[in-house]
Amino acid sequence: MKATTYRLAGAGLAVALVATSTFAFAEELKGLVVAHEGSKLVVQSGGVDTEVMLTDATKIQIVAGVFGAQRKSRLEADLIPGLAVTVETVQNGGQLDAEKITFKNDDLKNAMAAQAAMAPAKKKLEAAREKLIAAQAETERRLSQVGQFEEKGRTRVFFATGKTAIDDAGKKSLRSIASQAMAMPGASLRVVGFADSTGNATINQRLSNQRASNVTAYLVKACGVPHEKILSPSAMGATVANDAPLGNAQDRRVTVMIMVSKAASGTSHLPQQ
Repeated sequence: MKATTYRLAGAGLAVALVATSTFAFAEELKGLVVAHEGSKLVVQSGGVDTEVMLTDATKIQIVAGVFGAQRKSRLEADLIPGLAVTVETVQNGGQLDAEKITFKNDDLKNAMAAQAAMAPAKKKLEAAREKLIAAQAETERRLSQVGQFEEKGRTRVFFATGKTAIDDAGKKSLRSIASQAMAMPGASLRVVGFADSTGNATINQRLSNQRASNVTAYLVKACGVPHEKILSPSAMGATVANDAPLGNAQDRRVTVMIMVSKAASGTSHLPQQ
């Protein structure tokens, strides 16, 4: 009989030890909500982020009155970033479960006001991100077209040393190549800017980029070329160093090429200018 009693007592102790190792005593966590995604809540306390899991049994309450005597049930949606909360947690294996979460009405109002104040900046950031994604997609699209075009004509616009303004001769050649491209089905224009070997690499890169940008702007605004018909302008910086004055003059240029899709029909080759 005594042996049986001892065995039963030992079994009960083992169950108790297992239960204790799985579910520890509740601990209180006070801090600010920094993230809430689904059933995961991240609370920052003392500079440390703690991840707490929301369960079906988690009670969420707003407290009011003296010593927080008045309590009303709230929804998980109220657990927004910036909200000061008190969380009663219990260890559940390798995670912390939230048994009860309480907060004050004033703290909820403050967190909501902070969220509203950040909304414009957040919206602007999201718009910038969407714009970047669209730009990356367009770049990938253009890169995928490499090898799908053949050149049908070209012209060159030359610039004075250190200058980016287009002279009358350059404007005339741009109007000419623009009209040729507009008459070709499936044609686009590729704009590439260059600089001579004078100056340092940074200045030359800036000059070639500005020259290509100015030529692109002229093609769109003055020549009526749709922006989508101009492939992304390129800036090549300085070309191969050439100390001869004539060579440098030839280097300070923007080359504009008519590129026609190989899939387009009815196109004809044009002589290079």
